[in-house]
Amino acid sequence: MGAMPYRIFLIGYMGSGKTTVSKILSRKTGVSWIDMDQEIEKAEGMPIRKMFIKYGEHEFRNKEAELLDKLCHVSSALDVIAGESTGIPKVLDLVSKYESFANREDPLIVSCGGGIILDELNRKILNRQYTIFLEAAPEMLFGRVKGDTNRPFAFMDTDDEKERIRKFLDLYQKREPLYKEAACVTIKIEEKNPEEIAEEILNLF
Repeated sequence: MGAMPYRIFLIGYMGSGKTTVSKILSRKTGVSWIDMDQEIEKAEGMPIRKMFIKYGEHEFRNKEAELLDKLCHVSSALDVIAGESTGIPKVLDLVSKYESFANREDPLIVSCGGGIILDELNRKILNRQYTIFLEAAPEMLFGRVKGDTNRPFAFMDTDDEKERIRKFLDLYQKREPLYKEAACVTIKIEEKNPEEIAEEILNLF
């Protein structure tokens, strides 16, 4: 195995096991891992589902983009477009709750939220990192998450199972090309347990 990338980002639809695989990679390599959703919840002092209800999805996505910027040392949108640092800060009047991540120089394994790819600049940033898309059939993923009432997604707002899976599959179809646009590597996870997925990732280096 060669040298691991400085940052590894795992992306994928809900239920793809990003956090579980991140933990295993951390155990196997000794590299620290973080879950972006968990870090946002800690910084904002509330569960993401409550954040969606109280402030709306847009505010959560802003926090998500802010954290990603800090993790990747991005100062401004111009950095992303130009492909180099312009030195222009994105936020001039507020102290970021995520500033500590901008000062981290240690390698990290990062589990991203399922919707991080909805923002075009996020996709550009991730594509310049070592970003791995954990891909699986959405029907399998629905089976994993359908009983989780903490997820802040639209498919949870009905008790009709057929309607829920229809919404779930529709959302997946919209997001799948965005995951592939953001990723530099795609790993199919069907019929593999998290340990096997982690080993496949390690074999890439």
